[in-house]
Amino acid sequence: MELNMILSNDFEKIAKRRKNRSLVRNSIISLIISILVLSVSYVGLNRLSSQQGKKIQDYFSIISEIAYPNVSYSSWGYYPSSQFTGVFRSTRFKDIDGIEVPFESFEVNYSLWSARFGGSDSGLKSGDQGQSLYTHRNHNKVPLFFVKDPIGKDYSMKPTQDIPLLKQLPNQAVEVAITFNKPYTLKEIQKVIPENLKINWIWIGSDSDLLIENSLANQFGFHANFDLGLSAQQQNALNKEVEQALAKNKDADIKAIYQKYEKKQKISPLIGMENSYSVFKENAQKYLALDHDFSTTSANNGKVYSTQKQLKEYLKHNSDPHTARFAGLIVTGRSEHFKELENKDWIFASNIGESVEIKPYHQLTK
Repeated sequence: MELNMILSNDFEKIAKRRKNRSLVRNSIISLIISILVLSVSYVGLNRLSSQQGKKIQDYFSIISEIAYPNVSYSSWGYYPSSQFTGVFRSTRFKDIDGIEVPFESFEVNYSLWSARFGGSDSGLKSGDQGQSLYTHRNHNKVPLFFVKDPIGKDYSMKPTQDIPLLKQLPNQAVEVAITFNKPYTLKEIQKVIPENLKINWIWIGSDSDLLIENSLANQFGFHANFDLGLSAQQQNALNKEVEQALAKNKDADIKAIYQKYEKKQKISPLIGMENSYSVFKENAQKYLALDHDFSTTSANNGKVYSTQKQLKEYLKHNSDPHTARFAGLIVTGRSEHFKELENKDWIFASNIGESVEIKPYHQLTK
């Protein structure tokens, strides 16, 4: 009897110890699983917020190439405000005949689930009794294009003629948006702009004055790169040959490939502009493929205008750089050099943007 009691107590102790060990083991396993789940969740959420930031960066790199008249960027980066939120920010500037002038930075907030693609800089506000547009944050004056036959005339700003005003800005380098009286080819544009003025940016035009007055991101066009010796198609072919050569042999001598394409280059201001337009077309197609951040507006007659439709239609009817037609351009230079453009019948409107006093150390392009 006593032996049975002793054995029973021993079994109970052993069972209790095993149960305790099992509880400890299960607790440790649960803790490890919890840590793993939290770690995986943390990494996953961090990756998700990074993906939102990457979407903004992709959008920014494309929209900067096809919109924002005469605006370039010098840097960009991500600035976290928490582990899963942050701001994408880019420092930008304008080229005023070779003088770099600071411009409104591009800033977009991103988080785990969303990103506001438009940017805090894109909206504009009216000033100078309806004769000018300014950015909201830093009050940068923006050169304004006009739609020659606008829809929704009750909302459109009256076309300005600012070129005669430039005589009141001595010793200034200025930026002027010129809207043509009708669309012109690049060859025709080159002929009418004096040699002592710089063509910075070329505007494709718009169907709606409301769209372009609301946002710089709705003003489509491209920087005129006069030294661009290859078209977008030629540059893509060059890149493909280099990639294929390096894929076969990582130590491949690719110098001969570059030399082959250098021989194809024919550099002149006109060819440079035509090649710049080919790059614009390619980037515009990429922008359309992103399929977001398009603007729409309704005219007084109820017709709806869309930047998406406008861009598609323009590319469809202006595929050839030699025959493509454009509605305006940004020109920069010394204020006195604009005198030659006064009272030209091919100018429908002109509007002053940024201006900067010319210092002794400035090296102007023209």
